[in-house]
Parts: sequence; C-alpha cells; structure tokens
Amino acid sequence: MTIYDPRTDLHGGAAVVKTTLLGTANPIPTLDRAGNAIVVEVAGEPYLVDCGPRTVYELLRNEIDPGDVENLLFTHHHMDHNLSFFHLAIVGWTAGRESLEIYGPTGTDDLVDGLYSLWEEDIAYRQEAGYPAEGIENIATTRVSEGFELETDEVHIETLPVQHSIETYGYKFTEKSTGATTVLSSDTAKFDGLSDFAAGANALVMTCGIVPVGETPEEGFVWERYTEPYEEERRSVLLNYHVTPTQAGEIAADAGVDTLVLTHFTPYPDRDAIEAEVAEVFDGEVVAARDGCTVSV
Repeated sequence: MTIYDPRTDLHGGAAVVKTTLLGTANPIPTLDRAGNAIVVEVAGEPYLVDCGPRTVYELLRNEIDPGDVENLLFTHHHMDHNLSFFHLAIVGWTAGRESLEIYGPTGTDDLVDGLYSLWEEDIAYRQEAGYPAEGIENIATTRVSEGFELETDEVHIETLPVQHSIETYGYKFTEKSTGATTVLSSDTAKFDGLSDFAAGANALVMTCGIVPVGETPEEGFVWERYTEPYEEERRSVLLNYHVTPTQAGEIAADAGVDTLVLTHFTPYPDRDAIEAEVAEVFDGEVVAARDGCTVSV
C-alpha cells in the first residue's frame, strides 16, 4: 500500500482551489474513516459539500473552524452524506457563525425544519445563555435542480444531475481569475454526460463504491460481510448507482482531467489494487484517498 500523509497537499504550492476530503467511507462505519464530507476552499472561503457522520470532528482535525462554514451544499440526502447536519448547525453557530446558506435537492428544507422542531428548546436555552439569534434563526435554503448555478466574485459553481438511487447532484467549482477547476461527482453510476461535465478539470473527485477488498483489522470489530468482494447479484444492482475503479478511470480519461481522486470506499479497500486498476485506463495522477487527503489546483 502506498503510504502518504493524508493531510499533505498532493500538489503543494499556493492553493487556488484546495479540496479536503474529510471523510471517505460508505454507509458502513469503521473507526479509521468518517462519513462523506468535502471542503472546497476558494479565496479563503470554505464550501462544505455534504455533512456525513463525524464531519464536525474532522473539521477540527483538519484545523477548519466550524464557525467559518457559511455555505453548505448537499449532493443528496442519504445518511452517510447528511447525518451530522444538526451537529454542524448548532456547533457552527456557537463557534461564532453569523449566517448559513444551505443548497441541496428535495429534502433540504426538511433538515432545517427538523432542526427547529427537534432542538427548539436546546436553541432557546443557548440563546438564554448568551448566544445571539443571528446564525441560527437566519439559516437560508436554496433548492438545487438541473441547471442551478451559484456565482460569487471568486467562484462559479455548476451542478449536474447524476445517476444514483435518489435525486443527486455533482458540483463543479471554477476559480474565476485562473480557471482552476475541481469537480465532485457524488454517488453515481457511469453515464453519458459526466465526462463532459468534468472535461478539462484539474481534479475530479469521484466516488467509487465497488472496489477490491484488502486486509481486515487484526483486532476489533470486523464487518464479515465486507471482507469479500460483493457477490455478483449484489454487484450488478450496485452498478446502477456506483462505479468501479475501471469505470472511474474511463470517465477521467474521457474528460481529460489531470488528477483523479477516488473516495466512498467499502470498509476494507485495497488502495494499491484500486490505483492499479485505474492506471490501466487512465494515465493521469490517481489517488485512492484516505480521510484528510487534500488536493490543490
């Protein structure tokens, strides 16, 4: 297995668009990986994409202040992508956040409604203890749909509906002064249009849910079901919603990206085998990510 510091910038130098993978797991939890969450930093502004299990702790581990996260984008509403939302909403507020803009597909409003319903008394208690209403009572939501775009002075964010089991979107971040581009696929099967969306990107972060299995821990709890590759029947079903390393490499090759970063692995991924499989169809840089992996373009 290739050993590298997961918190070392893959490219080094001054970051124009810096992407940090806070968590790289699929819905099955293990102690060494958190749920899906990615921070894309542009001109010093952090955009959090998804908020899976343990996100707040991984922000702290990567020295990102939860109170600095004022833009949260959801790709879709599976639990491994949104379970820490309530934690982030309250902790970010108590850390000093003054506003929060949330973007996402159908169901995003329900998260905010749930926050105000389930934690109404908790929020009131904290306000009584001195935390201002600003930052928690003014959370705004924007519905993402096909063709949605978000633009600031520094960044242009585009969306693409992808092929998953529920409504799901990929995001493209382009830094406007340089054109530096990073694309996040989210959970998806291989389909026509994804390569076009990622065409010419500096980096493509691609979820890869069907991967070779590596060694299991010698101690502690082990998910026995995931110590072997998926049986053929289950694999054929999952191919409707996820990609293999070969498919991810084909998408990256067709798109002509510089770097392919793979994530969203089953509990015991064989990263060497994943990277080798991709290398058969893609000649750019490829990384089977660990939590804390960063790439700058």
